Amino acid sequence: MGKYDDIQPEDLRNDLKQFARLILRLEREELLLRSAPELQRLIGELRQKLFAYEVRGARRLKAGSEPKEEADPSLRESLRVVREALEREKRMYDEWDGTSLSDEDDDDE
Repeated sequence: MGKYDDIQPEDLRNDLKQFARLILRLEREELLLRSAPELQRLIGELRQKLFAYEVRGARRLKAGSEPKEEADPSLRESLRVVREALEREKRMYDEWDGTSLSDEDDDDE
């Protein structure tokens, strides 16, 4: 389970708005570029939260019905990306099923 798997939509929205306010404040105070290291850390945290929220939303859609044609195109795209990643993960485990590193090492001898 990921660090932000249980993030609530309102919490994510507030974090994004707070980050936007921070950027504007740093620009006003002419500290924006000098704050690059801290901004990089914050951007990393926000990316993790956004990804967890997107995956959770796509899984929720997957459990229900397909998104309707009039659904937001970015939502459909998010669902497609998550589905492809889940399919690749399943294929990887299927390919590895029944083999171990020790079995492969025996073949080299």
